[in-house]
Amino acid sequence: MNLRSSPADGPSTPSERPPLPKDRSARWDHVLNLLASSKRLSVSEVAAELGISESTVRRDFMEMERAQLVRRTHGGIVAIDVAYSLATVPRATDENSAQREAVADFAASLVEPGQIIGFNGGRTTTATSRRAVARPDIDSRDGSPGLTVVCAALNIATEAVLRPSVRTVVLGGVAEPYSFELTGPLATATMRDLWLDTMFVGTVGLDIDAGLTCNSDSEAGVTRIMIGHSRRVVGLATADKIGHRALAGICPVSVLTDLIIAGPVPDELRAHLAEASVRLHEV
Repeated sequence: MNLRSSPADGPSTPSERPPLPKDRSARWDHVLNLLASSKRLSVSEVAAELGISESTVRRDFMEMERAQLVRRTHGGIVAIDVAYSLATVPRATDENSAQREAVADFAASLVEPGQIIGFNGGRTTTATSRRAVARPDIDSRDGSPGLTVVCAALNIATEAVLRPSVRTVVLGGVAEPYSFELTGPLATATMRDLWLDTMFVGTVGLDIDAGLTCNSDSEAGVTRIMIGHSRRVVGLATADKIGHRALAGICPVSVLTDLIIAGPVPDELRAHLAEASVRLHEV
């Protein structure tokens, strides 16, 4: 990307070009002006544009993100208005993406037309929701929705609401900045009045003793209520989650009715699932 003006846009010679900003405040203004049009910038582009070191640019980017002016990505920054959409797109370099997509494919196949289904936040639940609402047999009949999706995460709601045959229910509350999950008293109060046929639960960790865990106790609290208000509870996991414990407990493994896993399943976990009468689906 050429960040400097073309001859048709105005002065381009060193003597005619306005002096480049040197102090931090002026640098930030310059970067934000560039970002307003390009929507994303790399470290190398800004370093070349401003004639400063890449380490200085990286430090600026870190401080700008702390100030909530931009969102950092690998090798650069994006404007806040596109950071959300980037976060919902599967990362091509993610080594577990193939397993995650396999889990999502199978999970979406469990959905039946007309059901009320719920999702907590996460990439696997996002992928599952995306497939479920796009199924060709999900269609409105006699004025009733083809599917009702109860969303604890804003990004899932944004995709679901685009489907005319899908009724989208969004919990209230405070949105977490990275997971997009809605938390707090408003979210829990809303969920206490709702009931689900199937709840799909994404997890950061899956451990026999700790159960399903995530990084936020607030998120875990909302997910627990959704689980308690569902007939069927389907855990979604890839093999890298097995044996890992995150900060907050969502639920014991025995609370699940089904567990979908991509990748090898340890014998100890397999036995625990059988003892707890949890249906194991290996994909």
